[in-house]
Amino acid sequence: MEKEQKKIIVEIEDIISAYLIEMKEENDEFMRKFSTQIHNDQEKNLHTEANEQEDLETSDKVTKWTGAGYKRASQAYNQMKDQGPDPDDQTKESEQDPLLENVLTLRQKGMSIEEIAESLGKGQTEIELLLKFRQIM
Repeated sequence: MEKEQKKIIVEIEDIISAYLIEMKEENDEFMRKFSTQIHNDQEKNLHTEANEQEDLETSDKVTKWTGAGYKRASQAYNQMKDQGPDPDDQTKESEQDPLLENVLTLRQKGMSIEEIAESLGKGQTEIELLLKFRQIM
């Protein structure tokens, strides 16, 4: 009976190991496709923005806008462009996900993924995925 139980335990361990390996391969494939999709989207956006810029330049040559409304809108646009990105946008991300902020802080302190997971009471896989997605975005 003990031999049968040990045999069943070994079989279950083999099945679980095979399942975990398959999951890891699927996750790696997903990450590759996700990275490729992001890269393709970025190229497409750059191409689209370049075309829109050309269209704007062409339309500016054809039609010259005048009037007080246009001047105010142009001044507001230039002021916004000079100010740069909104500083509140950077803090919104950390406010939305305190777990991510904690993970990044602990990682910068030099803690390993295992130590971070243990200190936050989360799984190692969850911490790894958080860090991987953060690097991509």
